[in-house]
Amino acid sequence: MKIFNYIFIVLIKIYKFTLSPFFYNSCKFVPSCSTYCLECFQNYNFFKAFYKSTLRIIRCNPWFGYGGHDPVEKLNKESHGS
Repeated sequence: MKIFNYIFIVLIKIYKFTLSPFFYNSCKFVPSCSTYCLECFQNYNFFKAFYKSTLRIIRCNPWFGYGGHDPVEKLNKESHGS
């Protein structure tokens, strides 16, 4: 399943370096939506990363909310043990 994460990581990085500069300051969240999605795919399994990324992109529009600081929650490796 990690292969899907890597595919999305590559696609997001391509977007960040090719298309994202044309939409400067268009995201109302910190970190930007592309950075948030990248961190999700680096930290979570595919399904959770896709879910969280989709919700974030839906919220990043003129009709839902005001934006602000919305970091990716880091996995606590100690709580997953034993």
